[in-house]
Amino acid sequence: MVLAIQLATWHCSSLAQTPTGADPETTASVHRIIVHWRDRLSGSSTARIRKAANRAEIDLQHRQHITDDLEVLETVAAVDADGFTRLLERLNADPSVAYAAPDLRRQRHAVTSDPLLFEQWYLLSTQPAATRIDAAWDLTQGSSSTIIAVLDTGVRFDHPDIGVSASGGTLLAGYDFISNPAVANDGNARDADASDPGDWVTEDELSQSIFKDCKAASSSWHGTRVAGLIGALTNNGAGVAGAAWQTHVLPVRVLGKCGGFDSDIIAGMRWAAGLPVNGVPMNTSPATIINMSLGSAGLCTAAYQAAVDEITAAGVLVVASAGNAGGPVDAPANCAGVLGVAGLRHAGTKVGFTNVGPEIGISAPGGNCINTGLGQPCLFSIVVATNSGTTTPAVSTYTDRINYNIGTSFSAPMVAAGAALMRSVNATLSPPQLIALLQSSANTFPTDTSLPACHVPASAADLQTLECNCTTATCGAGMLNSAAAVAAALQPFPMVTIDGDAALRSSLTASAASSFASNGRTLVAYEWSVVNVSGAAPQLLSPTQAQTSIAITGNGQFTLRLVVTDDSGAQAAKEVTVSTPAQSAPAAPRAATRSRGGGSFGWEFLILAIVAAIRAARLLPHRRQPVGLQ
Repeated sequence: MVLAIQLATWHCSSLAQTPTGADPETTASVHRIIVHWRDRLSGSSTARIRKAANRAEIDLQHRQHITDDLEVLETVAAVDADGFTRLLERLNADPSVAYAAPDLRRQRHAVTSDPLLFEQWYLLSTQPAATRIDAAWDLTQGSSSTIIAVLDTGVRFDHPDIGVSASGGTLLAGYDFISNPAVANDGNARDADASDPGDWVTEDELSQSIFKDCKAASSSWHGTRVAGLIGALTNNGAGVAGAAWQTHVLPVRVLGKCGGFDSDIIAGMRWAAGLPVNGVPMNTSPATIINMSLGSAGLCTAAYQAAVDEITAAGVLVVASAGNAGGPVDAPANCAGVLGVAGLRHAGTKVGFTNVGPEIGISAPGGNCINTGLGQPCLFSIVVATNSGTTTPAVSTYTDRINYNIGTSFSAPMVAAGAALMRSVNATLSPPQLIALLQSSANTFPTDTSLPACHVPASAADLQTLECNCTTATCGAGMLNSAAAVAAALQPFPMVTIDGDAALRSSLTASAASSFASNGRTLVAYEWSVVNVSGAAPQLLSPTQAQTSIAITGNGQFTLRLVVTDDSGAQAAKEVTVSTPAQSAPAAPRAATRSRGGGSFGWEFLILAIVAAIRAARLLPHRRQPVGLQ
């Protein structure tokens, strides 16, 4: 894999002799410079080039004119890197030069050898909603120490474009958490085999009590599709590329015939995160990210919320798909602390089938077909690994524009893969920090003036099944930009804690000790300052240390600003508003319903949660059926 931009080599030396035995071509080179002259050319450029060369003390010659005042020059003799740096400095100090910049050689973005890559529009950078993950690959392709658990129908370990890790693939062993053998469809209950035997349901089986609320369907191979989207073998000259192809995928089987029960899913979530589950051996390869492309309508239950809280506290990010009914966000994507993901059309507008609402954190492509006539190809299908069997496994294959694949089930793993790439460059990032960086680096939703704005569903019956313009209230912070998210993860992460009483004429202690840099980098500088002062200005002591004291001189309000710098020169800032004397926090409302950011449970929510728990909701994979496509 080569970098996105490969610079022309500069190994040159006109001011220093070539070392004995060294190859002159690798130690020195002739360099090209783009010079913007302050005055337009009124005659021959020879005289002004000669004057500039004399000031720079290096012979220069003309190569070409871009415009009358924009010219390409070249060094007559080979110059080493230090000599070329000095040349640029002298040219930029020349009063006749507006700027002088190196004329560097650029290369195409790195691409993989997978023949279906150019069908994977959602990973590339052409369409407005595409995730720009191809540009992220120039920074990282993931890390084997980052594990994404895929809670789904299990996987086909025999698919040649995924494969088991012991044989060079990306799949870890995983576990099967389906406790009912009829649902598991593999002849037993929970076991260490996470392979997918198929999840088909026949018309005859609908008469059985366990399947009475189900629909007849062919096998979906849903878990293989999701796992391959994240971790398909890449640069192998076959099939598709995986979004985070150097990471490991942990298959956790929680869905079988007609879906799966909360009890099995929650057990699988806990195990994936390295938490104990009765009767099951501890997971020796716990995940750092859990992807859940599953759900059903209703509120987040107390059981799900407790599991998410414990898993998040263990440092594991939970990503879940919004659902495909065009209504409110499904559970568990609507649980606090879960990064809920909605689906986008290629153009960046809401795809008709996706659920939306304030519980969504970010959006990513869900696929859309445009042409809906019989036999017409789906132009923006999500191309993934699958199996051709309608019941039991048959031939390993891929989806395509005819046998297409769309749904928020595939929006979520794109986000999970983006988070995995971030963790591969900065393993210190916590789930809330990952979410914050994903959201702050997201692209802004486009606006199509011919479409209405999406609205927050008023009820489960308030469906928006047509395209509309996403808003931050309905589709999250924006459109996933994996390249920008990885770049953000590479920056240092400043954190500020303040101790002490902000009462009049006291002092505070501010610490940046919990700040951190990305993998392989260290923090080398701290700079504290006070801005936006209203009232008495405080005084800072030790403003260049990791810890500073703030002397409060009177009533007022100010912003404490911290800038941290790492050893690569990257900087990041954090600001905290301080009021003096400290104001008492407002009293909490007496009765409150549960909000996205946490809070108390109102009695209405408790009643609904109890009812939902009694129903023991059966959750289904978030895949979109080929009916009523948008």
